[in-house]
Amino acid sequence: MVTVSVLLLLLSASSPPVHSLLTSLHFIPGDMIYTEAREACREKYTDLVTVYSDEENTELYNRMIKDGISYGWIGLYRGQFSEKWSNGDPVTFRNLTGDCGTSDCCAAMKPDGSWESLQCRGTRYFMCYEEDASSQTPNYHLIPETKTWYEAQHYCRQIYTDLVSIRDQQHNEEVKIKGLNSTMSFWIGLLQDDWQWTDGGNSAYRNWAWWSGYPSSSPSDCVILSGGRWYSVLCSDYYPTLCYGNTSIHVSEVTLSWEKALDYCQEEDRAGILIIDSQAEQETLESELMRRRVPPGSLWVGLGPKRVSELKVSSGPLTCEDVERQTEAQQSHCTADTHTAEAAPDYVMDSTELRVVCQLK
Repeated sequence: MVTVSVLLLLLSASSPPVHSLLTSLHFIPGDMIYTEAREACREKYTDLVTVYSDEENTELYNRMIKDGISYGWIGLYRGQFSEKWSNGDPVTFRNLTGDCGTSDCCAAMKPDGSWESLQCRGTRYFMCYEEDASSQTPNYHLIPETKTWYEAQHYCRQIYTDLVSIRDQQHNEEVKIKGLNSTMSFWIGLLQDDWQWTDGGNSAYRNWAWWSGYPSSSPSDCVILSGGRWYSVLCSDYYPTLCYGNTSIHVSEVTLSWEKALDYCQEEDRAGILIIDSQAEQETLESELMRRRVPPGSLWVGLGPKRVSELKVSSGPLTCEDVERQTEAQQSHCTADTHTAEAAPDYVMDSTELRVVCQLK
């Protein structure tokens, strides 16, 4: 459970430029075994890199090409089985029946609304969702094409937002109704596998080598990135190391009003107030604040349009009276205090002075 309280602020159209980069990539030359690579990353930076999306995977691969690196360790390793939603939502509701054994399992919804646990390499129809900033609920799209779970995840992220996640029984019923025209059970976004990230990240993104579509069996329990694809290899093999560092943010020592916080984040080596645009980014920031031992409390950061949609979908109507239609002056003080990454936001009109999180140049 996240304990650091983060204050999210909706930026008005006239606000100065903001940035969502929470991490920086670093390569450590020289071949190391996996445990040495992990310790080197933690000593010099933050940890081995965690990958959340095609975009991040492509960015990492392009950086490798630029730096002349053919392959390198990433933070994925075989550990305990766990459940995770494709979009990073916490697993607060489950309706599973059956067991697919010890291999990677993915959930498919049946006509009665229950879920069955199937091997992810099987092919099914699938349900995507699309965030809609003008609505409190997302748009659902049943795709009547048969794909593996991983292919379905890629499709939904490219065309819409992601595979659907389900937070409670009412939400389950909504998705069931949207899928009534399906002639078979359809994939939803729940993945069960025994792969974990060294930094504790909850990413369900996978990009296994195209020729297999899935990892090798144990003892190939650690993962390298090569040619844009992932390969499970022996942890005792030797490869270069791909790290990330949460070093690109600055937390002010002084408390400031929102207007003064905007100015403060433009001074010296600061490049603007930090904007949070996803649940994953919020969790990354909260983890970094705890790592830095920032005292619990609220902080000024920016709330991007995607995160606005996520919070509206997960928390119901905003209490700031349709915040997108507020005047510019009102928008600059409309805040959401989440208290934890899982709590509902409480939008209030506020001029409180708080510490601020800035992006560094």
